[in-house]
Parts: sequence; structure tokens; C-alpha cells
Amino acid sequence: MARDIYSAEATSSRGSVRVDGRGDLAYPVGEPSGNGTADALNPERLYAAALATCLHQSLTIAATSLDVEPAESVVTAEATLAHRDDGGYELRAAVGIYLPGAATDDLYDAVTREALRLCPLVGAEVPVTFDHDRGLALQHHRGPADPGQN
Repeated sequence: MARDIYSAEATSSRGSVRVDGRGDLAYPVGEPSGNGTADALNPERLYAAALATCLHQSLTIAATSLDVEPAESVVTAEATLAHRDDGGYELRAAVGIYLPGAATDDLYDAVTREALRLCPLVGAEVPVTFDHDRGLALQHHRGPADPGQN
């Protein structure tokens, strides 16, 4: 059984997302414009940031365990939203890993394989559960428009 290490909570409302209920961590959000760009954060940007950060942490753990210096490493992630023919949407991600501490291609491959294995945002779907009671409590919330402001 897994042992919880850390949890964070984000609340999205019209035009913003708050992280851990802190007003100082509220970010404006919006949709990409018709030309595929966005001024505000959007789910794709947030996912790309989460994926790059998570994979970089996993890369650091993997590199250290294999005696590779991770100090100058960089991870980039690109998240792409696509409209499917059936009317739904899909999200694809591509990552790039720069690891100058890996002296050989074999060592680079070993570290990146381990990092991809360790990162919980890569591979199998992340399990999501719905808390019906909490959802109903938010539905009947009578405070500020953003429940994260309380």
C-alpha cells in the first residue's frame, strides 16, 4: 500500500485557479486564442508545468541513484490539446531531457528510463476519485464566488 507523502489542493473558478487556498497563489486562467496561443494559464500550460517539474524531480532521483550528476539537467514538456473526430478531446505530451552529466548514451538511457518509471505523471493514467459529498458542499457554498477564498 502506498504511503502519502504530500497533498496539494487547487480550486478553479471562472478566470482563476487558487493553489492550497492561498490568495497569494491565485493565477489567472483562460482559454487559448484562435491562433493557439494564450496570455493566461490554461490546463495545457499547467499540465506541461506539472509534467516538466515532476519528471525533473524524478530525473534527479534517478541520476543520483546511478551516480550521474543532475545539476545542469533540464526537462521540457509540451502538452497538446487535440479535438477528436468523435467530438471529444485528448491531451498528448512530449518531453525532452537534457542530462549533460551522463557520459554515455547507455547511461543517459538508463537514467531517463528510470526517471520515466518514477514519475507518477507519466505512463498509466492517474487514478481520480470524485468526492460526491464535497462536491455537493461546494455546490451549496454561500461565500465568495471562489470557494478557494475561504
